[in-house]
Amino acid sequence: MAPKTVTVERAWLKSPAFRQLSGTQKTVLFDFMMKRQLKKYNKHWEITNNGDIEYCYSEAEKKGIPRSTFMKCIDALIANGFIDIAHSGSGGKKGDKNLYWISNRWEKWGSDSFVRKTRPKDGRCKRGFAAHPGRRKKNISTQKCNRTVTQKET
Repeated sequence: MAPKTVTVERAWLKSPAFRQLSGTQKTVLFDFMMKRQLKKYNKHWEITNNGDIEYCYSEAEKKGIPRSTFMKCIDALIANGFIDIAHSGSGGKKGDKNLYWISNRWEKWGSDSFVRKTRPKDGRCKRGFAAHPGRRKKNISTQKCNRTVTQKET
C-alpha cells in the first residue's frame, strides 16, 4: 500500500528553482514525488525506484494536463534540476516509455556550478506519423536523415 503522505525538504520548497515554477509545473513535480518509493537506510531516506519512474503523456491527459503543457512542464523540471530523463522511450512503440530520475541538481540552480541539462533530441530521423501521409515521400526524408547523420559523423 502506498504511503498517504508526500514528504519534501523545506529547503526544496524555499529554493529559487522551485519558486520560479508555474502552478502546473509544481503539480507535475508533486506527481513525480508521489511516484517515488522511499526506504529508510540508517538515518536517511533513499528513493528505491529512482531512474524507473514512469509518467506518460496519457496519464497526464487523464489528470487534465494537455500534451503540450505536459511537455513544457517536463522541460522546465529538467531545466531547473528537479528531474532527469534516465531512458528516452521510442515514442511510438507500445510499452517503451520515458523513465525519469529525481535529481538534486536544483540545489545549485542559479549558480555557476549548476549542471544544465535538456531533453534528449529525438533520434528517429523524422520517422513515424505524418500529417499528410499521401504527400510524404519516404525517399526524400530518408535522404535528409542520411545526410544529417553523415555530417555529424565527419
